[in-house]
Amino acid sequence: MTRNRLIVYPDADPDENSVLTEVGAERLAAYGTLAIHHGAPQSSEEYLSRIKDATALIVGWSLPAEVMSNAPHLELVTFTGTGASDYIDLRAAQDQGITVCNCPGYADRTVAEHAFALLLGAARNLTLLDQKMREGVWDQDTPGIGLAGKQLGLIGFGGIAKKVLKMAEGFGMNVKVWTRSPEKHQNDFSPDLFLDMETLLETSDFISLHLPLNNETQGMLGKPEISRIKAGAILINTARGGLLDETALIEALHNGQIKGAGLDVFAEEPLGDNHPLLSFENVVLSPHVAYNTPEAVKAIFDITVQNICSYFDGEPINVVAMP
Repeated sequence: MTRNRLIVYPDADPDENSVLTEVGAERLAAYGTLAIHHGAPQSSEEYLSRIKDATALIVGWSLPAEVMSNAPHLELVTFTGTGASDYIDLRAAQDQGITVCNCPGYADRTVAEHAFALLLGAARNLTLLDQKMREGVWDQDTPGIGLAGKQLGLIGFGGIAKKVLKMAEGFGMNVKVWTRSPEKHQNDFSPDLFLDMETLLETSDFISLHLPLNNETQGMLGKPEISRIKAGAILINTARGGLLDETALIEALHNGQIKGAGLDVFAEEPLGDNHPLLSFENVVLSPHVAYNTPEAVKAIFDITVQNICSYFDGEPINVVAMP
């Protein structure tokens, strides 16, 4: 029975292939045959042809429900990230009898480091100054913002946000947090750490988003919330683009209410060539790569392999949806 299982990675790139092979091919061989396909499928038909006989899938991007429904032997999908619900219809998976796992915490430090890099880049106008130097302009008159004594407001308080807090404290910042459930953290953190959303927005010099995207958080920072942000603040987002109203953010950048931003995620990805965010000298941009370091990629596949092994051992872990 074990040898009849087919474990499919339908959209690998060569680097991920080598990491998966290094960390897990031998272990997975005890549970079934591993089939790796390179590059994203170009159509639903091609996607289905890759996974139609699969028992388990390793998925990094979208898994359409109509493709999943045509894989009759599929039991397990393990998503190589945290936001499985952004890419997989969890209800459809449950209805089909499929268990879905993810990789929690694999890049907490990596994403936190990137968030802080964006914060520093925006605070010190690095995008603008780098561009000017490449144009032959030696600009020593554009001031940056010092971090010591400034308030950093964290929206969300999971593993990434907790690491950002530690980094910010190292720079002498005063950190405040909004979370729906501050009582969950009362044994480890002072009640003084937590603020209501309105106060956090109105008093923070920097704001960094650290929430998952779901029905409750979609558009959480709309135009009314963005209009409450302290004048001259800097906004950082390494979580999900859908958490905020991008049009309202652009308007706030245009009128100067928000001094700058550091963004790794966007409402639609990739950004179009003429996207308004590309025109701002006071915005630091990166293409949804906060998670991408060799250490984090290895952690993804360590967890992915363990997800598969644990499931077939009858003790599934990191489950986000189960029949």
